[in-house]
Amino acid sequence: MTVEQNKIPDWAKRERQHDMEWIKENLHIFWPAATNAYVQAGRGVIIVDTTQQPVEGLGHPFGYFAQSFVEQRDIEDIKRMVREYDPDNELVVALLKPGERISTYRVQVLRRSA
Repeated sequence: MTVEQNKIPDWAKRERQHDMEWIKENLHIFWPAATNAYVQAGRGVIIVDTTQQPVEGLGHPFGYFAQSFVEQRDIEDIKRMVREYDPDNELVVALLKPGERISTYRVQVLRRSA
């Protein structure tokens, strides 16, 4: 396989950048939800359905799904990230997108020094 075959298309780079900016803007919601759910259910993933917005301007539906749920699905990227992330400093976010696409991110949370 050549380097050219491994090259990420420009549209995919732009989409990833947009996704990461959007996740960063919503981290104040996702991080507390993930840390609280981790205490109750253990490792897991925040899944956001970006294809729906029940109330215009009020965000997309999301939930925390435990590792036991993830392991029953055939989505290797999510399984791998949920197995490997550090819940003290990271969370996993999966974005459901049009065309039955899923983009998954392992996000490190940087904490400010007091």
